Amino acid sequence: MNMETEKTDYLVIGAGISGLTVARELHDAGKQVLVVEKGRGFGGRMATRRHGKARFDHGAQYFTVRTPRFQKLVDRCLEAGVIKTWFHKMPQDTAPAGHPRYVGINGISDLGKYLAEGLDVRRGQRVENLSFLGGVWQLETDVDTRYEAKHLVVSAPAPQALKLLETAQIVYADDATLEAFASIAYAKGLAVMCVLDGPSGLPDFGGMKTDNAPLAWLADNQMKGISPEVPAVTLHSTPEFAAEHWDSPDEVRGPALIAAAKPFLKSGVSEYICHRWGCTLPLTSYPADFWASPQVPLVFAGDSFGGQRVEGAVTSGFAAADYLLGR
Repeated sequence: MNMETEKTDYLVIGAGISGLTVARELHDAGKQVLVVEKGRGFGGRMATRRHGKARFDHGAQYFTVRTPRFQKLVDRCLEAGVIKTWFHKMPQDTAPAGHPRYVGINGISDLGKYLAEGLDVRRGQRVENLSFLGGVWQLETDVDTRYEAKHLVVSAPAPQALKLLETAQIVYADDATLEAFASIAYAKGLAVMCVLDGPSGLPDFGGMKTDNAPLAWLADNQMKGISPEVPAVTLHSTPEFAAEHWDSPDEVRGPALIAAAKPFLKSGVSEYICHRWGCTLPLTSYPADFWASPQVPLVFAGDSFGGQRVEGAVTSGFAAADYLLGR
């Protein structure tokens, strides 16, 4: 079958926060860039989901800022009315004043949508094959489309990136580097999105960590302000529970988390939806903000490199873009 071929300067695989940050910087510098994303949304695990009149943040719940460059981006988002401060201090915080925890006005995915404005992002396309011939990358997707570019940025989690690069059948790194990449591991995650029949009754700002395994975190999306019409709570499991029940039916893992949350909720659960996250927090990472191949025009970025927090993914995206732009 003949595939349609589109050409660009830079191809970015993944529309998570790091991939979008790279693409945004390249685009704003006047480069032609195209992003290919297997999912339907922007922002990766900074994900927001609707269910009827309820809305849930079911991946990352908030983000923080520690570096001046990310603060500039956050300040622009605040000025544009894209994000807001959810709270400053959790009971576990040692600093008296705490520090801002930011969320999207309509959901945590708002940051990804903001970064994606004006970018050429092809969603719902899974990359199936990569090749590098004659100094040009060719990328084929499952919707019979081929893209070509001189530069390739892979922002997927390291385990997925390595599997994808296997299809290219080229030498792009030495054995020691490949071993370092192979050692990068992620925790699994399970989220249960619960529609309540009344207010949650969670204290303070509506978010709390707990040691009541298998439950690790509860967040009231109505108190957060993203589900104004319907009480909607997100439950996050421990990594151990997610791994143990990765293949369990929803009828097993959902009620187990709901039972663990029951002591904290003042209303009952009328509906629930489960969502699995194959890669949540990186348990190990590469000791640099990004990696560039010495053999081919290939760059790896993402929280496999920049660190666990949302800011780590953004920092990795900034660093990768700076390298590509010769800054």
